[in-house]
Amino acid sequence: MNEFEPALDQFFDSMEGLADAISESLMAQVTIEDSNHHVIGYSSHQFESDPARISTIIGKVVPSAVIIGLRKKGVMQRLETSGQPQRIPAVMEVGLGPRLAVCIKHQQEILGYIWVVDRGNLPEGHAERIVAKAAGIAARYLLKQRGWKLKQEKAQEDFFWKLLTSHFDTEPRIRLEAQAESIALPEHYYIGVIEYGQAADEPLLQRLRSRAESISGFLPLFLTAEQNRVIALFSFRYPVREAQQLQQAIGQLQRDPGRPDAAGVNAACSREYREYASAEAAYREALAILGLKKLLPYHTRELLLYETVGFWAYVPAILEQKRRQSRRSSLLMPLIEHDREHKSDFLKTVAVYLSLDGNLKEAAAYLHIHTNTLMYRLSRIAELTGRSLKETHYRLSVYLDLLTEETEQLNEWFRGGRE
Repeated sequence: MNEFEPALDQFFDSMEGLADAISESLMAQVTIEDSNHHVIGYSSHQFESDPARISTIIGKVVPSAVIIGLRKKGVMQRLETSGQPQRIPAVMEVGLGPRLAVCIKHQQEILGYIWVVDRGNLPEGHAERIVAKAAGIAARYLLKQRGWKLKQEKAQEDFFWKLLTSHFDTEPRIRLEAQAESIALPEHYYIGVIEYGQAADEPLLQRLRSRAESISGFLPLFLTAEQNRVIALFSFRYPVREAQQLQQAIGQLQRDPGRPDAAGVNAACSREYREYASAEAAYREALAILGLKKLLPYHTRELLLYETVGFWAYVPAILEQKRRQSRRSSLLMPLIEHDREHKSDFLKTVAVYLSLDGNLKEAAAYLHIHTNTLMYRLSRIAELTGRSLKETHYRLSVYLDLLTEETEQLNEWFRGGRE
């Protein structure tokens, strides 16, 4: 029964065409997936189908429940270790009917899968030959696509780094090179940076790319890694009218399914820009936030967007200026000296009170004292300094001096967050 095999002896410029050819040869529904189970081709014939195939085609990716179910049954291991098509019995608990399937491989590398719905009409031997031949065609196609994709990704990554390092001298030159590389630049963009406690490897990048594609309205244009950082240039399908929308998108991207423990992971995002000549400035905004989060982890724990950075943008400059001076803060010295002479905690009291937004109840709980005790301390501090922390100018000045002169002590007091 070889009369249908010549249907595969042609050039296929897409996996849709190959899926249709297999389907016509076997009179069955066909789905072709890549190695990540994303659908790259499916037959257009309208036969009755099962829930697993319907949800796969609608979502353009095999549902995770189906993959997990197949792995539990040992189906995926059987497919991936064999070089031959396999008859797969129904796994009805995940909505999958009988299949004839094959793993598309190049040497030992898995490139994808072909699934043929088996309604009991697939001729033994003949169907296996058709599917095996299709797997060889698909492998050549995917390898060719990968070569093109890698070349395109390299060109895009080079272009992105040129943007981040101000390689281009004018905006028109940026636009011309983007056009030459077939890169469609969105009207507006942001640059985000996610920093990890270890090196950002290729598997992590792949997970982030997949994650980015699942975020509603999110349009990632460039995504690259440098040491322990992942840098992204992205936009949105719709205008971002509230900072909360942007914050939610970055938060979703930051959560890595492969690393459920988010400890040690920090993220930051620039303001919105339209001129791509400003990409380096946007990148530096994101890095500035990451620098602040390292400097004062507790106090900047919720800082993410540069557009909400406020006075924090000036803290590094103030810190640098103070480092060049030998004199200590005249506002803090009375508290420091009193603590040294009387073994008191006036400096820590003020630091906690201001860091917790002047909330008496929260500050007292953090210090493990009664609210009345805290109020008494604040009254004594006012007597000692001759100033009240209710005065905006004085309050802000004391807080800035604490942040920039008592940085290590502050971090020690707030290590691990609220107790």
